[in-house]
Amino acid sequence: MLSVRSKLTIAFSIFFIALFAQFALVYYFSNESAALITQTIKAHEQGNTLTRLAIEGQKLRRYEKEFFIYADNPDRRAKYSGEWNNSYGKLKDGLALLNAPRSIWSQADKERAQAWNESLNAYASGFNKVDVAVNNGFINGTLAANKAIQDAKNKFRVFLKGTATEIDNKVNQARDFSSQVEANLAIIQKYLMALSAAALAVGGVLLLTIPRAIAGPISELTESVIDISKGNIGRPVTVRGGPEVTGLAESVERLRIALKGLMLRMSKLQEERNQRTANTPSNKPKEVA
Repeated sequence: MLSVRSKLTIAFSIFFIALFAQFALVYYFSNESAALITQTIKAHEQGNTLTRLAIEGQKLRRYEKEFFIYADNPDRRAKYSGEWNNSYGKLKDGLALLNAPRSIWSQADKERAQAWNESLNAYASGFNKVDVAVNNGFINGTLAANKAIQDAKNKFRVFLKGTATEIDNKVNQARDFSSQVEANLAIIQKYLMALSAAALAVGGVLLLTIPRAIAGPISELTESVIDISKGNIGRPVTVRGGPEVTGLAESVERLRIALKGLMLRMSKLQEERNQRTANTPSNKPKEVA
């Protein structure tokens, strides 16, 4: 049977192991979740940047259409040409940020941005040629202008389709990262509850067994000592329990045996004394003459 000290050692060991496991679990998944949250924020930022670029790209197409609709109106044509150039400048600045040396964009993102930049340049070259041709009277009417810029518009689809696809990818990445964070939090919660329940269960079992393991044997030992003090030394001292209690019970049992032997010797000595006293001449009856 385990000693009380061993039981307490086991109990505290289990508690320390549970606490260490909880700390390690929280530390690992917290670091992983922090990295995932960083990736989620990064994906959101990238998605927002691409959304702004895509909006400016759609503005280019809108101003282009407005420019051709009012191809015969110099004032309106000049207005939309200016709007087109303004959005074009914003797009160039945005694409330049994607290719910055220190940025949140990967090498693959930068390569795609380079392809989009080439697509934008081809579109801008085509639009500017048509703009000059319309302003100089070489192209007249909306249909002729649309036909002249068709090839440039086809090249610009690389930018429009590419940004739309990457926006979806970034949104999906952010969603996946968020799902992984939620999964990590669920794992932490589940294992923390399991470890806490296990520690409480072990603590409850030891809380019930340790006092009983101490109180029961000590109560039995107390009764044996009381019997001995009353002179009842015939019943052996048998106490079940841990090594601490059984060791004490063995000491009491040796004391009981020693007292019993002492009392037997004293009883024998008393009998011998009584016998010697009875055999002495002074104690013999006198004969009557």
